Amino acid sequence: MSQSAGKGILADAVKQLKRAWRRCRETWTDHNAERFETEFIAPIEPAARQAIEAMERLQSACDEARRSCE
Repeated sequence: MSQSAGKGILADAVKQLKRAWRRCRETWTDHNAERFETEFIAPIEPAARQAIEAMERLQSACDEARRSCE
């Protein structure tokens, strides 16, 4: 799997999670839902964004290494 494919899969998974969580929150409205969102759901998007940025830097490094070997 290429880095670009991995980035797309990760971004899509985060979007699917957010949609599913919104549907879940329509019926799960108590304090535990709020706590779950704060502790588990909310940190996912920034972590995924950091991972995607790291994948982009890795792709750039790989491209540069490939060019220097040609």
